[in-house]
Amino acid sequence: MNHRTFKAIAVLFFSLCWCPCRGVFGGEGKTRSLFMPRELRARALANIRQDEGAARLRDQLVERARPWTELSDDQIWGLMFGPGITRSWMVWSDGHCPACGKSVSMYNWQMDAMSRPWKTWCPHCAAVFPTNDFAAFYRSGLDERGIFDPAAADRSLLFNAAHPDPNDPLHRFGVDDGEGFVQDGKRWRFIGAYLIYGQWKQAVLGGINALSEAYVVTGDKAYARKAGILLDRVADVYPSFDFAQQAVIYEQRMGSAGYVSVWHDACEETRELAQGYDLVFEAIAEDADLMTLLRAKAARHGLENRKESFADIRRNIEDRILRDALTHVAKISSNYPRTPIAVATIKAVLDWPDSRDEVYQIIDDFLRRATAVDGVTGEKGLANYSAFGLQSTAMFLAMWDRAIPGFLEEMLRRHPQLHDMYRFHVDTWCFAQYYPLVGDSGWFAARHDQYQGVRFQRPGRESVYSHKDPVLSPSMFSFMGRLHELTRDPAFLQVLYRANDRAVAGLPHDVFAADPAGFQTRVAQGIAEHGDVPKHESVNKQQWRIGRLK
Repeated sequence: MNHRTFKAIAVLFFSLCWCPCRGVFGGEGKTRSLFMPRELRARALANIRQDEGAARLRDQLVERARPWTELSDDQIWGLMFGPGITRSWMVWSDGHCPACGKSVSMYNWQMDAMSRPWKTWCPHCAAVFPTNDFAAFYRSGLDERGIFDPAAADRSLLFNAAHPDPNDPLHRFGVDDGEGFVQDGKRWRFIGAYLIYGQWKQAVLGGINALSEAYVVTGDKAYARKAGILLDRVADVYPSFDFAQQAVIYEQRMGSAGYVSVWHDACEETRELAQGYDLVFEAIAEDADLMTLLRAKAARHGLENRKESFADIRRNIEDRILRDALTHVAKISSNYPRTPIAVATIKAVLDWPDSRDEVYQIIDDFLRRATAVDGVTGEKGLANYSAFGLQSTAMFLAMWDRAIPGFLEEMLRRHPQLHDMYRFHVDTWCFAQYYPLVGDSGWFAARHDQYQGVRFQRPGRESVYSHKDPVLSPSMFSFMGRLHELTRDPAFLQVLYRANDRAVAGLPHDVFAADPAGFQTRVAQGIAEHGDVPKHESVNKQQWRIGRLK
C-alpha cells in the first residue's frame, strides 16, 4: 500500500467515524444519560414484557404522550412562546366569572391546553374565555424569530367570535388581547394565567415529561425527537423570561423571582427540564433528522445558534437552560432543600462524572442541614411542612441510588443521621393513625393512617396519563426497601407494607425493579417476623422539642 492510498483510506475512516456529536461522546462534557442509562432502560423493557402492571403503565404513558405525537414537528416547535405577554399567577385572585357571576378564585379556572388551546373556562357555568380567537391573534403577531409581538398583531381580530356584529352589545364581551378582559374596572387575565398553567405547564413542560417517559418505556426514538424539539425551542427563549419583571401575582407586580413561573415552581420546572434532557440525551445525540429540522428552523427564523450540529443543539440546551439557571440561582430559589437538589441535579446532568466531587459537596452540605435537628430540619408542621423536606430528599436519594450503584450506602456512611430522618415519622406516629399536629398541619384531630416520611405512589395501578408531572419517578416502596436492607430496621418494611394495603402483591411498584419477586419475599418474611405495626417505645426528640410517652 503506497502512502497516497494509505492517506486516502485514513481520511475516509476519520470522516466516517466523525459525527456532529464529537465532543459529546469524545470525553468533553456530557457523554451519556446519567439518571436513565441503557441498562436501566433495558431492565424496564424486560419488566414490561413480563409484568402486567408494568405493561399497563407503558400503555398509559404511551396514551399520555398521544396528543403530542398527533402534532407535526412544526406544531411541536410552535408550542413554546416568548415573554411578550404579561403572565399572571391567577386569572383574578378573588374574582368571579363574568358570565354567571359565581365566585372563581385563585386557581379554580379550568384549562386543557392540548384539547382546548388558548382557552379557560368557568368551573360553574363552563363559559369559555377569552371569547375572541386568540390563536389567530397570536399567529398574526409572530415576528421573524417566531416570537409574539403584541404591537404587530392584528387587532381587528379582537372581537367576541359568537357576536361578530360590531353593534352587538356583546361584541367585546370576554375579549382578551393578552393583557386581560376589562369590565367595570375589573380585569380578568385569562391569557396571562393560561400561559403559565396551560401553554407552559401542560403543553410545553408536560409534553417534555410525557414524551421523554414514553421513550423510556418503549425505546421508540420518535418520542425522544419530539422531546428534543421542545427542549431546544425552550432553550431559544428561556433566559429571556424573568417573572419578577414580567408577571403579576394577586393583580400586582411583587418582584417575585422566577422564569416562566414564580420561584418555587421555576425551581421544580428547571430541574424537570434537566431530567427530561437527560432521559432523551442518547437518542437525540444520534438523531440526524432532528438536527436537519432544527438547522432549518434556525435558518428560517434567523436564530443566533445556527444548529449546524448536535454540539450546537447541546450547547443551546445546556447553556440557555441549565447553565443559565446556575448563573441566576435566585430565579430557582425555593423551600429547603429544593434548590440544592435542583442545583446538584443540573450539575450532574451537565458533566457527570467530572462534576462528582462538586456535586457530592452540595449533597453533603444539604444533608447535614436536612438532618441537623433529630434527623430532620426542625421545621414545624409535623404532618405537612416537617415532612416535605424528607419526602423531597427521599425522591432525590432514590433517583441517584437507582442510577448509581452503591450511592445510598455511601450517603448513609457519610450521613448516618439519614436513618434518624426516616425514623422520625415512625417515632412520632401514634397508633399508626395520628401525628401530633404541631405547626401548620391541616386541621385539628386529623387522622394520618399513612406514614408521612415519604409519599407512596402506585402508578401502575391507577391511570396516570392525565397527570402532567413525571411518572417514572423512583418508587418509594423500593426506597424504603433499600433503607431496610442497609439499616435492618423492620419499621421501614412495615410502613411500605401498610402503604400497600397490608399486602405484597404488586410490590415494589417499580418498572425498574431488578427482582420484584425477591422483594415481595423479603417483605413477607419481615412482616411474618415483626408484624405490620412499628414497635414504639417512649421517645424524646429534645432538639425538635417533642416527646411521646408510651
